[in-house]
Amino acid sequence: MNKKILGLALISSTLSLPTVAADVSGANVDFYGSLRVMLERADHNSGVDYKDASSRVGIKGSKDFGDGLSAFAKYEVALDLSDDDDTIGDMRYGHLGLQGDFGTLAVGKVDSPFYEAVGVAADYMWWNSAPVYYTLDGGLRISESLYYRTPDMSGFSVQALAQVDSSDNDHEQSQLGATYAMGSVTLGAAYANTSDDSDLFGLSAYYSNETFYLNGAYMNKEDDGSGIDAILGIPAGKNLYTLGVSDFSDDDGNNDFTAVILAYQHNLRDDLKVWLEAMAWDGSLYGNEDSNTINLGMNFDF
Repeated sequence: MNKKILGLALISSTLSLPTVAADVSGANVDFYGSLRVMLERADHNSGVDYKDASSRVGIKGSKDFGDGLSAFAKYEVALDLSDDDDTIGDMRYGHLGLQGDFGTLAVGKVDSPFYEAVGVAADYMWWNSAPVYYTLDGGLRISESLYYRTPDMSGFSVQALAQVDSSDNDHEQSQLGATYAMGSVTLGAAYANTSDDSDLFGLSAYYSNETFYLNGAYMNKEDDGSGIDAILGIPAGKNLYTLGVSDFSDDDGNNDFTAVILAYQHNLRDDLKVWLEAMAWDGSLYGNEDSNTINLGMNFDF
């Protein structure tokens, strides 16, 4: 807890500066954050709940050494704006790295290759994004890891990760992902040996044009189940309308679900958004049977 307080105090002191970007000894340093709150009404709960919606604050920097070589670093912590006693959460990112003609190499807590190649295709909505992805736990960010991404090779790239130590579980994870972008279409595939030593496979596809985007992700986890998350998005000026459909089949047949998610976002400014999201499902999702939720939220980015 002391480390969290010290880290947040450092970030908070820098945010009092006239700007949130600086040049320190030739390095570009940015201080940033996203404050997110929401109201939730759930059929399986009584009343309306005030919740944090994944607020965070962080610092990141990079330095160009010339000849195509640069270094970068990032430290980010979660905030909980709904908890007076424990506002500072866990570390979301904490890594150092090098980037050059060889690709990108990082060590620390980073985005997982499975998420980059598959999960991000489904995680395009707000609070209730990608229920199949999060049910099967493809990993969002993985700590104590070595990460490598190849250079872009005519739209094709590969990401690999090996967790060298794990303080949270008995098994170190390993992941491999690949993406191929060709015009308005991007395809992805990934494999993960997860924290519970299970094999997880995934495929994704993205399509976008000026009037809409359509994303889909399929996942299958050993001795667990398989399912699909799909999202249709229609931007219209400062507004965004999205429809998500998810379907999951549990190997034991006890936790199947089908979910539909409708969401609307309005950009008051580039850094200020309000959003409304409604979700309904049949079956068992996050421990609740045949239920629905409505969320109203606001995000401020700096």
